[in-house]
Amino acid sequence: MKRKRRIKKKFIIFSIIGLIIILGIIILVMFLFNKKDFKVTLSDDLDIEINSLVKVSSLIDEIDNGKLVDDIDIDTSKLGEKDISIKIDVDGKKEDYKFKVNIVDTIAPELTFNEEVYTTVGDDIDLLSNVEVTDNSKEDIDVTLDGDYDINTVGEYNLFYIAKDSSGNETKKEFTLVVEDNVERTSKGFVIENRDGVTYIDGLLVVNKTYSLPSWYGDGLTSETQSAFNEMEADAKALGLNIYISSGYRSYSTQDTIYNNYVKVDGQKEADTYSARAGHSEHQTGLAFDLNSIDDSFTYTDEGKWVNANCYKYGFIIRYPKGKDDITGYMHESWHLRYVGEELASKLYNNGDWITLEEYFGITSEY
Repeated sequence: MKRKRRIKKKFIIFSIIGLIIILGIIILVMFLFNKKDFKVTLSDDLDIEINSLVKVSSLIDEIDNGKLVDDIDIDTSKLGEKDISIKIDVDGKKEDYKFKVNIVDTIAPELTFNEEVYTTVGDDIDLLSNVEVTDNSKEDIDVTLDGDYDINTVGEYNLFYIAKDSSGNETKKEFTLVVEDNVERTSKGFVIENRDGVTYIDGLLVVNKTYSLPSWYGDGLTSETQSAFNEMEADAKALGLNIYISSGYRSYSTQDTIYNNYVKVDGQKEADTYSARAGHSEHQTGLAFDLNSIDDSFTYTDEGKWVNANCYKYGFIIRYPKGKDDITGYMHESWHLRYVGEELASKLYNNGDWITLEEYFGITSEY
């Protein structure tokens, strides 16, 4: 009887072990049967420009049965083949996936320069001083000069700037060297002319602390200035706005009196920040005037805001923009307009970020 019980007990144990094995096989088969294989389809182009901003996701066209865990930035700082390792989420389990990319440099350097460079006969000029070079490689690149010229002979010379990076990408750009006989120009190449004591730059009359007018100049607002204002005033009125000229033309003697009165009150140093000395006032040109209240309160009125955003359409500029005191020599005056014509006014408006005449022409405004 004991032997039968032992046999029966062994049978039960083996049966349980067998059952466990069978269950394990079933579970394994089910796991293998239900396990999903993921597939990553990469972009056809795995060449990446050096120092560009690229995320892994931009290189993956599709992931079957999974999704990207972290959309990492790829380090593109060095040329050559690079291993990329990412994680793919497959039903909650993170699987490794690796591929290679190639960091390349196929972009040529960019050159910034003046297309026309002016100098006078015999002057020693550094033709490389006005050119700047940038490149996606962020390496230091030397610019070379190609072409012949004679600094002692008047004429125009077509020359080239050449920049080449270490990957062999090359940029070659043409510019013109103009050798003239004693022509005065601004730092940006605009011709300066003096006609009977009146300064014209690129044909435009210019008055500031550097350039003055003779005492005899001027007799009122020019017809062009008045006509342009009349049109602007009418358009403003149609919108329910009231703009008017509070101070227009001023003669040399009138400005002299105004300026000296300010000096008596605030001293010359302070007066020079908001009032022009005689002969240096734009009011004497007949091309400038002050609007409405002639103080900073005008800036915040509906009229002041409209004038700032629209005066260029009529050929006017805000002559002394905010934040340009060190350039113009005068504090911000939202009420002071200067007529320059619609073409130049549109350039100086600069989408609302006003450029001064000093900046545009490359001139100073200093006593």
